[in-house]
Amino acid sequence: MMAITHACIATAGASLLLGTAQPLPLALAVLGSQLPDIDTTTSIIGQVFYPVSSWIEDRYPHRSVTHSLVATAMLTVIALGIGFAVGTVKPFLALPLGHMLSCFSDCFTRQGVQLFWPDPAWAISVSNPKRRLRTGSPGEYWVLSAAVAVLLLGIWLAGAGGVTGQVNQGLGLRDGAIATYNENAAAREVYAEVTGVWADDRTDASGRYLILDAVGNEFIVTDGQGVYQTGKQLLVDKLTTATGEAMTRTTQTLTLSDEDAVSRLQALRMANPSARVYLSGSITVDFPEEVRPTSLPRQLPAVAVVGESVELAYCELEVAIGLLGDQWATGVMTALSLSS
Repeated sequence: MMAITHACIATAGASLLLGTAQPLPLALAVLGSQLPDIDTTTSIIGQVFYPVSSWIEDRYPHRSVTHSLVATAMLTVIALGIGFAVGTVKPFLALPLGHMLSCFSDCFTRQGVQLFWPDPAWAISVSNPKRRLRTGSPGEYWVLSAAVAVLLLGIWLAGAGGVTGQVNQGLGLRDGAIATYNENAAAREVYAEVTGVWADDRTDASGRYLILDAVGNEFIVTDGQGVYQTGKQLLVDKLTTATGEAMTRTTQTLTLSDEDAVSRLQALRMANPSARVYLSGSITVDFPEEVRPTSLPRQLPAVAVVGESVELAYCELEVAIGLLGDQWATGVMTALSLSS
């Protein structure tokens, strides 16, 4: 087979089986797909690593030791060693996976491979020699086209949460939505496509909501009018997720020690002039009776006064500034900032 056919088959397989579209694993899959042909100096990789290729070529038949499962096992050991050393194994598994897929695909060619080397038997998948693939033949170009199509499908699926994620999404299962949110929330908007009703009067609440946070298997969402929690204000029959525009999501902790609350919050606004900022946490204030939150129907209670404490739950920054005027506060708040 041609080098490009091996590369496309390997990257397609790695993308689907590892559920990734990241450059590193796909590049390692390409490298792994070329390594079997290092046993001949006429191949691309053989020309690049000519001394190694020439040494192997003088000692072993073409499509023997380097096309075997023994070679795949050796690459697996190397990949695992590197993966454990750097702290992430999965991307490096693309190297032996690409090698194995390349060897397996060569079983459909006229010569086959010594897949079980040192056993000299040739592994050939098609018994009729006329039906086996020849390098550069129309049949190989059909295989190449199919591999490219599968590769594009794999990249699309990886970007949409993988095969499992797409199945979960299609069925409206919460695990798929959580996985999509966790994978994309740091860098992109993630929306909840909700089919459901409002908890207070069971009227239709179906629509598209921006996800602010995940709480267990539920979501904190907003439609720009208010903040809601699925399972409480929003009763969901079906929920799927979709990614939107690029967005930066950051969190920071504000620790107040008997200081002017509004001054700290205004400084936070100045540091994030165009971001949507939501506050959560608990602070103790001097005059809790002067904090008069407005209870809005259907919305997640953003501010609650409990004794001398003010409890915040995804409260918009401007709302908090308006409520905490002239208050000195002690406590800890977490600020969630979303900026496009």
